[in-house]
Amino acid sequence: MSVVPMQAQIRERIQNIKNSDPLTLSGNVGASMGIAHNNISTYYSTPFSYSLYGSLNFNIYSFNLPISFYFVNNSTEFSYPKMPHISLGMTPTYKNWRFHLGVSSMHLSNYTYSGLTFIGAGAEYQGKLFRAAAFGGIINRKTRLEQWDDRSAFQRLSDSLLGLNIPQYTTPQYRRLGGGAKIGVGNTKNYIDLTFFKAKDQINSLPEEWRDTVKAKENVAVGLSGRFAIRNWFSFTANLGVTFYSDNLRDSLLHIDDKTDRVFQNLNWLYGVRGSSIVRFAGDAAMNFNFKVFNANILYRIVQPDYVSLGTSSFSQNTHSIGVNTNFRMFKGKSNLTLVGYLQRDNLNHKQMYTNQVATYTLNSNNMIGSHFHLGLMYNGIKQNQYDGTTKVADSVRLNRITHTATLSPMITFQTKNDHSISLNLSFVQNQNLNKLYYANSGDVMTLTGGVGYNISITPVRVSVNAGYDYTYSTSENYSYNAHTLHYGVNFNIMSREKLNWNAYYNGSAGYNIVKEGENNFSVSNCLGSSFNFNSAHTASLYFSLSNFSEDIVIGQKIATALDCRFTLAYSYSFKKVLIKKKEGANQKKEDKITKKLRKLSEKSKN
Repeated sequence: MSVVPMQAQIRERIQNIKNSDPLTLSGNVGASMGIAHNNISTYYSTPFSYSLYGSLNFNIYSFNLPISFYFVNNSTEFSYPKMPHISLGMTPTYKNWRFHLGVSSMHLSNYTYSGLTFIGAGAEYQGKLFRAAAFGGIINRKTRLEQWDDRSAFQRLSDSLLGLNIPQYTTPQYRRLGGGAKIGVGNTKNYIDLTFFKAKDQINSLPEEWRDTVKAKENVAVGLSGRFAIRNWFSFTANLGVTFYSDNLRDSLLHIDDKTDRVFQNLNWLYGVRGSSIVRFAGDAAMNFNFKVFNANILYRIVQPDYVSLGTSSFSQNTHSIGVNTNFRMFKGKSNLTLVGYLQRDNLNHKQMYTNQVATYTLNSNNMIGSHFHLGLMYNGIKQNQYDGTTKVADSVRLNRITHTATLSPMITFQTKNDHSISLNLSFVQNQNLNKLYYANSGDVMTLTGGVGYNISITPVRVSVNAGYDYTYSTSENYSYNAHTLHYGVNFNIMSREKLNWNAYYNGSAGYNIVKEGENNFSVSNCLGSSFNFNSAHTASLYFSLSNFSEDIVIGQKIATALDCRFTLAYSYSFKKVLIKKKEGANQKKEDKITKKLRKLSEKSKN
């Protein structure tokens, strides 16, 4: 059961309960069988497989109690309704206030607290110039393992209802208390906020036996966020975060001298400074430009190693990056050009064995020329470099690679008596090693692909036909091959009625591969299928495939080709029946009284 944290949604939920039938039964039953054969190996799939399944769902005033049964290849699985997981929460609003009660979440800043669920209370205020927020509660609920369970039967039942039990093989977690606050000036477009967050695990929430294995953590994070905008065409945003983090509360407090220790003791309620405590920094800044035919975004981000805030998800650490994203809209929106560049480098603390750098750049263009011709262009490049870290990288094995990917995809669509489309696809991929000191062509791969396709939809007879040809040429230091492939298919909508749909299809392909210094091979693939649906209750499907493909395996002898055959038949039936209908009497009586009053008033007005 879940009470959704919005007033309107709560009212809607209550209204759904009032309008629901007291008891409705729905479900489905089905069966399927399959046969597969491969002349090389039986490990591709089971030669004969079958399944039987069924499910029932009792809907009691819109609450579901599902029961299901599966029998698959002599394996049985049965599921039944279990104790519900209860999570109650609401976020009522009043004027400029927004309150959080029960299970909820909030956002203070990117690097302190953002989006994690808590159980407690919170409030947000947004005035004309002043803004503030605060919350407190449980961020992680404590969990126990069954072999270390000292609870009473009543406690076990209540924890089961709250979803606090976990399997025996899972490591338990402490109860984690947390809270935070935000204070700032401004509105959603222009603001500056100062945020604070604190979280601490409760050591006594787990048995003594687990406290050495599972570490209790403590964290204090401070953030500063701001945004400045000039109308809708420019904005600048920045987020900064500093975290004080300890990953083991059982470590002793830091000792320096008596005077300093007294200061630390006075601040122990806020954060206990230990020998394992760390201080880390993270931040980002972005500029956005938005015009009628152009928009751009420039972003820089830095995250120090081991930056941890217990109020956020994990970050990609020990890195900094810069990225630019631009978009041009031309010719009244018929042409769109996107340019993206991104550079990331790690090892900020100079403690990694190597330093890695990755640059990514992309060009993407989509153009609609007239009403029948579409042209797509795409280029993507990835440049990888490796530099010294704590270890000097030998020049002969230093990573220095670049990958180019380019695609051209024009398409023409036109209509006579039927709908036609002709598409062309050309692509080029090159993965190149730029470090030639050790191996002259180590790992270089180049692939060129070209293809043409045609599709026609013959509406009067409900048939669509497609056909095409693809050519691939790939070469590297160790191999080279050419591949020619024909693909074809037909789809026939045999019957299309309000309650009846029957469809059949066939798809096939034939390919010939020419392998340098190897054996050429030929492959064929065919599949035939049909699907049937009646009254949205009866569904049946039939599938058959026959394929012959290359499979070079040496098991005493070399087998050049493999024959693969598959057949599948499936049927399912779905139903829904109202066992106890909602009473309409009371509402009908009210409507009858109103109708009588209106009739009397009408008669008086006529007189």
